[in-house]
Amino acid sequence: MLPDKKIIAFDVDGTLTASKTLITDSMANLIKELVKKKMVVAIAGGSFKQMLTQFLPPFSNDEAMIPFIHNFTFLPTSGSQRYQYDEVKKEWILTDKESLPGNAKEKAIKLLQEVIDNPIYKIPPNPIGNIIEDRDTQITFTPNGQQAPVVIKLAFDPDRKKREKIKAFLEPQLPEVSILINGTSSIDILSKGFNKAVGLMRFLDKVGLDKSDVIFVGDGIFPGGNDYSVYEAGFDTIAVKNPEETEAILKTWLG
Repeated sequence: MLPDKKIIAFDVDGTLTASKTLITDSMANLIKELVKKKMVVAIAGGSFKQMLTQFLPPFSNDEAMIPFIHNFTFLPTSGSQRYQYDEVKKEWILTDKESLPGNAKEKAIKLLQEVIDNPIYKIPPNPIGNIIEDRDTQITFTPNGQQAPVVIKLAFDPDRKKREKIKAFLEPQLPEVSILINGTSSIDILSKGFNKAVGLMRFLDKVGLDKSDVIFVGDGIFPGGNDYSVYEAGFDTIAVKNPEETEAILKTWLG
């Protein structure tokens, strides 16, 4: 049975998909059924460009989804951006965003380069994809590179101690931002005080709903994780370890 909530919200990487990989057909089919019954929000540390390649392809050409497309909302970069579908223009539109303050972006990039160059942080050589990624409202640091296979990302820092060390170096020098560790391998840098809870609340204010109307599913619901703020803010949450656990929950809900 579905939860008695108006909105089902999900993290993406590690919850609906493996890191930076296309959503599986089985998961996509479950989300298609869910969006016919509930408002669905996908809130991710990744950029909207990443969502376009990772999440949306199974839905893009499915005419059966057209009547339900308004039930989708995408909140990339931890909700510091919001995208809604414009049914007139037939495209996803950026409706608002929370930018990084002042020169914080430039400072963060410079400091992260120092991390890369300093052997004490044990950043692997030969990354696969960008290590430092400018996502407009967020800077993301992925030691193995954004496109590294999931197994390599998970092996780098399974207990998060390496990223905690990097975070401890960054925080005193970047007091104007928030620095979050995500569930797989990255560190996200956003405007001070911004996190997924704030992103969700901004969206709820726009649609006239409250956090009691939401249940959130995520793999980063642990102290320091980039989903933990949602739990701390008093949202109803369900912690999962991987997309397989999410899929099992959806099958139970959709019966």
